[in-house]
Amino acid sequence: MITSKNKLLIGGVVVVALVLLGAGAWYYHAKVQVAAFPLHAGEQVSSWEFKGAYSGNDTLITQANADIQKLTDLLGKGQYDDYDLHIGMGNDYALMGNGAKAFEEYNKAIHIHQEKGLAYTNVANLFNQLGLYESAADAYTKAVSVEGGTLEYHLERLNYLTRQFPTDNARILAAFTDASTQFGDNASILAIEAQWLTGQGKYAEAIKAWQRAKLLSPGRDTSAMDAEIARLQKKL
Repeated sequence: MITSKNKLLIGGVVVVALVLLGAGAWYYHAKVQVAAFPLHAGEQVSSWEFKGAYSGNDTLITQANADIQKLTDLLGKGQYDDYDLHIGMGNDYALMGNGAKAFEEYNKAIHIHQEKGLAYTNVANLFNQLGLYESAADAYTKAVSVEGGTLEYHLERLNYLTRQFPTDNARILAAFTDASTQFGDNASILAIEAQWLTGQGKYAEAIKAWQRAKLLSPGRDTSAMDAEIARLQKKL
């Protein structure tokens, strides 16, 4: 038989449990509501909306929303790293052209693993789509600074800088130095350097870069490199 006193005790336990559950939910919510990756000084978002790969396709948008719900349901379950789940959701939102939600999810991932570069790279890609070019450069640089041993992040940074800021020699050369310090002579890095030098009209230097890249590509089809070297030699 439950007495009035026992009812009070049981009620108190229930209240405490609810408070603890509420506190846990608040803690998780507060944990993921983190400071966003900062925009470069002088840049601001005019609109978070852009034309994503899925924009205008109702079938693909439905699939993306279903995937977001699936990933959301997996959060905190321990089956997958929440870092990867937030990145997956961010990618879905980016495909739909929802920059604000994509940015939010990428920042949640950054908060979980600040030492991993993927979320920073995705933020950089998003900033580029939004026309925030200096902010994108900052995010690519951050990815390299936290996970410099991953070649892919260096290549994405170099491709971006040589495309977006081709005449900013100091910045680009510093990025090539970062990459070379980590990987030495590398065919992929040299190929980007050769393409950049070609765009600057430095054909002799570009030829040397292609030749080094070719030497570092034994067993691979280098016919495209040979063709580019021959094309550049005609310009000398």
